[in-house]
Amino acid sequence: GNFFTVDLEALRRALEELPWVRRAELWRKWPSRIEVRIEEQQAAAHWGDGQGELVNTFGEVFAATLTREQRLPRLSGPAGSSREVLRRYGEFAELLKPVGLPPAQVALSPRLAWLLKLEDGMLVELGREQLKAPIRMRLQRFVDYYPTVSDARHVRPLAVDMRYPNGFALRFPASAVQEVKGKK
Repeated sequence: GNFFTVDLEALRRALEELPWVRRAELWRKWPSRIEVRIEEQQAAAHWGDGQGELVNTFGEVFAATLTREQRLPRLSGPAGSSREVLRRYGEFAELLKPVGLPPAQVALSPRLAWLLKLEDGMLVELGREQLKAPIRMRLQRFVDYYPTVSDARHVRPLAVDMRYPNGFALRFPASAVQEVKGKK
């Protein structure tokens, strides 16, 4: 085609099919130019089970391959939950700053229960949102008590179960349990 006959809408759609293009805008500029503005996808996290899906900063899932090694968190959840999971990831990362353990993975189950895997490998089970003990409050309890608990045991727990409204449970490695039993 030429300046007058080229289908700008078809060209826009074709550009937006490219993996790293979030949005494309095209317009004619008299007398003989077509101008193009492209908004690039900004990957915020890996999405799902590692099949090449990423989440952008708007919480939209897109299929692409990272060209350079980036340490991005892994998020997962039911279809259509990517915005909420990304939003919660930001909230959880901010809450966990005082203990220096950012989430490496955030998962929302089909039953709407939250599970975090921290950068050091520890699992934090938050469960479902509850009126009497909201997720944010339970995670804050973890942040408040984790330094005391980990210092007292001198061993990092494998998992922390924060689903309880007024407490939590810890799971330690078997070697740590044997060591404590041997000290009696």
